[in-house]
Amino acid sequence: MPHQRKRHLTPVLQHLAALSPLVGLIGHRQVGKTTLLEQISKQYVTFDDENILASANSNPKAFVSTLRSLGTAIDECQLAEKLFPALKERVRRDKRPGQLYLSGSVRFTSKKLIRESLTGRIMTADLLPMTLSELDGADLPDLLPRMMRARSLAELHLQHLPGKEHRRRMRLIEHYDACGGLPGACFIRNDRFRTQKILDQLETILDRDLRQIHDTTLTLPELTRLLRELALRDGTAPQHQQLRRATGITPITQKKLLFALEATFIVRPVPIEGDFRGSALYFEDHAEVAVLSQDRLSADQRWTGLILRNLREQISYRVGENADLFQYRTRAGVVVPFAWRTADSIVGLIPIRGDVSRVAIAAAHSFLRKYGAGKAVLVTDGEERRVIDERTMVIPATQLLWP
Repeated sequence: MPHQRKRHLTPVLQHLAALSPLVGLIGHRQVGKTTLLEQISKQYVTFDDENILASANSNPKAFVSTLRSLGTAIDECQLAEKLFPALKERVRRDKRPGQLYLSGSVRFTSKKLIRESLTGRIMTADLLPMTLSELDGADLPDLLPRMMRARSLAELHLQHLPGKEHRRRMRLIEHYDACGGLPGACFIRNDRFRTQKILDQLETILDRDLRQIHDTTLTLPELTRLLRELALRDGTAPQHQQLRRATGITPITQKKLLFALEATFIVRPVPIEGDFRGSALYFEDHAEVAVLSQDRLSADQRWTGLILRNLREQISYRVGENADLFQYRTRAGVVVPFAWRTADSIVGLIPIRGDVSRVAIAAAHSFLRKYGAGKAVLVTDGEERRVIDERTMVIPATQLLWP
C-alpha cells in the first residue's frame, strides 16, 4: 500500500477555514496531522523545531507578526502556551477567516491558558486514525447518516455486493485488525517492527504529552501497566478498585490519568445509558489496543472495536451532523456497544461475528423498547443482508464501512 492517502477530513477543514480565523486540527500523535497540514496550508511551521519554538516563546507577539500568509499552519502548537494570548489579540483585531491552522497532539481544552485564549475564536476538528475506506482509496461512506435520516430501514436502497468484493473487503478488514489506522505504524508490514513502532510512540505520549496534562510522578512502566489493563477492558467502564489491585494506582490518580489519556487521544470515553452510568472506554487506534492487550482480547471485543473505529468518520466528518455517541447496558445483560443520537433520530449498532442469534435480536428489541424512535443495526462479518422490520436490520460490515 502506498503511504499517501486522501484523508476524508480535508474538505471539513477547508469548510471550517471559510468560517473561522483559527482552525484547530487535533488528534493522536502520528495520526497524519503534519502530512495533512503540509497539503492544505500556504505556510508551514512546526514547534518540533526547537529554534522556532524558542522564538515563539521568547517574543510571541513578534512571532505572530511573521505569520502573514492566510492559511498558515502551526504544528504542535500546544508546546508554546505563551503564544496563545498573542493569537487571541491578533484575531481580535483581524477577523478574516482562514488565517491559521493550529494543530496539536493534546486537546486544547485540557490546557487552561490555551482554552481561555481560544474560546469563541476557533473551530476544531479531530483527525481520526485512518479507516478502511481511506486505506482502500474510497470516498467517505454515508450509510450510517442515511440510516439515521430514513423513516424506515426498509426504504434504504442498497446495491448488491458481489461475493468476490465481499471477500476482498474482508481481507482488508483482517489486515486492519492487525495493523490499525495510524499511518506511522499501519504501513509497516513486519509484525515485530510494527509492534515496536507502536510501543515507541506510546512511550513518547506517556512520557511527553501526558505529563503536560497531569504532572504525575508515576514511572513509564507504571503508566504502561495501567494502559495494558485498560486495553484488556476495551469497550467497558473502568472498575477503579479492580484496577487498583492490578496496578497499585489509587482511584483518584486513575481518574486524573484517564483525563490525561483522553486529552492525548489514547482513549475515548463513551457515556453509558440504560441501567448503568459512567463511561465505557475505547482505545483510539485498533492496533494499539491489540498490542497493549498482547492479543488477549476476545474475538467479539476486537470485532466491536473495529466496527466503532471505522464508523465514527461517517458522523464526525459530516459538517453539521451533530450526534451524541453512547453505549446502552441493562442489568439483564443487554449491551448495545455504541449508538448515535441526533435531535430526531437514534441508531444503535450491535456488531456480531458469525450467525445472527436470537440473543442479538432480543438485544436490538430491548434497545428499541427503550428508545421508541430508534433503529437497531446488527453488523456482521458475513454476507447476509436483511431487514427484520422497519426499525431493525442486519448488514455486512463490508457494506456498512464502504461507500
